[in-house]
Amino acid sequence: MGMLKDLDQDQKMLRLEKRIRKLESQVNGGNKMSKILETLVGQDVIMNIGYEEIRCRVLDVDDDWIKLLIYGKKRDKDMTVIRPVDEISKVTLDKEGV
Repeated sequence: MGMLKDLDQDQKMLRLEKRIRKLESQVNGGNKMSKILETLVGQDVIMNIGYEEIRCRVLDVDDDWIKLLIYGKKRDKDMTVIRPVDEISKVTLDKEGV
């Protein structure tokens, strides 16, 4: 029972930390990362999200979210995903294409 309370408190802390980061971003003039990512719309990139390295095409970006087309993710079918911008740790232009 105690472990469940700890997990619940950890989730609450993560949510609060996310809200604080978002408010700090708004106070500091918006999300600079999303403005940079907007320049990559329509381009193939290699993106590190969490612990994954993904070859994909950037379809759309706003202040909080990025929409990606991931080539051949499952059963060699392309897949469109939407992920939070703050999960991105690194972006590299894919000069060779996907």
